[in-house]
Amino acid sequence: MRWRCTLMVLAAIVLVVAASAARAQCPTPSNLPRLQVQVQTVEPRIAYHHDVDLFGLPKIGNTSERPPPGMIRLGVTRISDSFRAAYETYSVPRANGVCIWLGKVLVLLGNEVMDVYVAAEYPSDSCEYKVILAHENTHVRFNLETLRDWAPTIQAALVEAARRKFPAIFPAKPSQDELNRYLLANMTEVFDLMNQDMARRNATIDTPENYARENAKCDHWSRHNFHLDRRPTSGQPGAAPAPPSNGE
Repeated sequence: MRWRCTLMVLAAIVLVVAASAARAQCPTPSNLPRLQVQVQTVEPRIAYHHDVDLFGLPKIGNTSERPPPGMIRLGVTRISDSFRAAYETYSVPRANGVCIWLGKVLVLLGNEVMDVYVAAEYPSDSCEYKVILAHENTHVRFNLETLRDWAPTIQAALVEAARRKFPAIFPAKPSQDELNRYLLANMTEVFDLMNQDMARRNATIDTPENYARENAKCDHWSRHNFHLDRRPTSGQPGAAPAPPSNGE
């Protein structure tokens, strides 16, 4: 861990020296406006899918939800976590390249579409389908709330990075991808923390206790070799679910 910390410190020193050198060599344009950084969370269209079966659901990636050990995925919600940035820049040619200032940074956080899957085995008018759908809609809410809650932190980190790294000297006028790589180079930790928070929120309903409560709401869960129906006790439906097979 010490060598990683040393490398991070050295990288930070290099960035500070490079930024200082760029400021010394880059004459500030007279019409340079005040830096504007804005992060907007996208309100996605929720697309519901009913065409993937119990065997296909575990293969769907990009999700924060995790069923408890021994439990089966009956539904899946893909997280909305894309990051798209647009830049307004100002430039002045220099002998050793191009001086670049940032005028505006607009970031869109989240996908245009969020996909939600309910296992194809359960008819859309069944009790089981409705319970799964309600569970997945809670995951939708957690995912969107996480993005909204973290947007101010991401915006503050972008403002700090923009002020620390610009003006910058590039060999030629940078592309959008080059600006992304340069501006976001040290923001991995922020996004990692956001993703960890999203996973924690989703985990609050992916517990054995909550799965048992939801299972108890309906009577006909079993499909294929997955035994999920409620067990009768003394001739009456019981509240405890039968141990399911592992669908992971």
